[in-house]
Amino acid sequence: MKRLKWKLNGKYKTPLGLAGIIILLGLTFSYAMFQGGFVSWFLFYSVFPFTIYTAAMVFYPLHHIRLTRELSKDLLMAGEELTVTIRLKRKTPFPLFYLVIHDEIPAPLYKETVHGGEEGQIHSRVLFFPLFKKNLVYTYRIKPVPRGVYELNSIALKTGDVFGFVQKEIKVNLSDKVFIYPRYQEIERWEMDKHLQSGIQRAGRKSLTDYTSTVSVRDYAPGDRLSWLHWKASARSNKLLTKVFEHQRNDDYIIVLDQSEQSYGNQNWLFEKAVSFAASITHYSVQKGASLGLHSYRKKGQLAMNSGTDHEWRIFHELAGVQPDVKQPFYEWLKKEFADGRLEGRTMVIISPLLDDVMTKTLEMISARQANVVYFYMSSNERLHPQELTYIHRLNNSLIPAVSINGPRFSDAIKAGASRATI
Repeated sequence: MKRLKWKLNGKYKTPLGLAGIIILLGLTFSYAMFQGGFVSWFLFYSVFPFTIYTAAMVFYPLHHIRLTRELSKDLLMAGEELTVTIRLKRKTPFPLFYLVIHDEIPAPLYKETVHGGEEGQIHSRVLFFPLFKKNLVYTYRIKPVPRGVYELNSIALKTGDVFGFVQKEIKVNLSDKVFIYPRYQEIERWEMDKHLQSGIQRAGRKSLTDYTSTVSVRDYAPGDRLSWLHWKASARSNKLLTKVFEHQRNDDYIIVLDQSEQSYGNQNWLFEKAVSFAASITHYSVQKGASLGLHSYRKKGQLAMNSGTDHEWRIFHELAGVQPDVKQPFYEWLKKEFADGRLEGRTMVIISPLLDDVMTKTLEMISARQANVVYFYMSSNERLHPQELTYIHRLNNSLIPAVSINGPRFSDAIKAGASRATI
């Protein structure tokens, strides 16, 4: 247990508070000396013990109190319940008129906190009147726990004398980390077209583009490599033409999740839906024996292609910490990642709530550059608008399987998707 620091605060600082109670004692003593009589001396002797207690409170070693935090578990799925128990132990039975204990947990967890039944308890904060008690325990529950990676660092203690002349506070650093993984849904079957692009053939477990076999040509697009240019065809047509290579597809893919702040706006629930969907297709694919990876905005959060249950939990671990906090528009980042070659020649499963002309053109541009693209549109509505349906059909006509994820059940939305092929 690491101790940080302790400080005195409140209405009075310690020197002023102590001076105030001593002055009060002096005034009552002077009154008793000059006035005399039972009442005046009774007043003095009534104030005297409180003065002694206040003076003792100034020197009470609050930092000697031992605190422990116990978690029911530190690895959970979103929506589950986390139980936290705080235990306090004192060495000496010094009478404390009151004691406030506050476990300073992150705001998302604090909002979902339910106290364990103690009187004077609000969320993770509790008020005790311990007097001579040396051991105190209280419990609070967090349900449902929101997805994320949370650090529980400090517990604050606050106490003081009866009159409030002296107030003491200490923060004890108790470091605990909780990982809340996204909740996934069981997907019955994930189907899309057997051919993502014309000329694509199923090719076992390895995905590749055969750059030695040219099947056709197309107009040059900015970002195409010079080695892809078909010089003879360009000379005949008096314009730059790019080779279209034979591209093979497999069951392996990279998840690309939109984390742009601009894409979601204030709809945090929609981002949580997108993360949950990414976790769901991850779980489904691992169960089917496929290899997959995660391409994140953070370089440290990018996971190479792999398979197996351990890899599934590694992806869940990364998905636990993602947030829609990227300032750059998603379509700009996507084009840059592809132009830099980090997504070239891969099958990408892109998950985003964007479906407009700019995003559609971006996907068409990526697909035209020898990439397999599967697009999952995270819709915020139960039904698609006519314009959204137009974009979905446009993508499918461009040989880009596009599926709208409507409603709470992912499996039903995938079944109703416009493109189907078994992975």
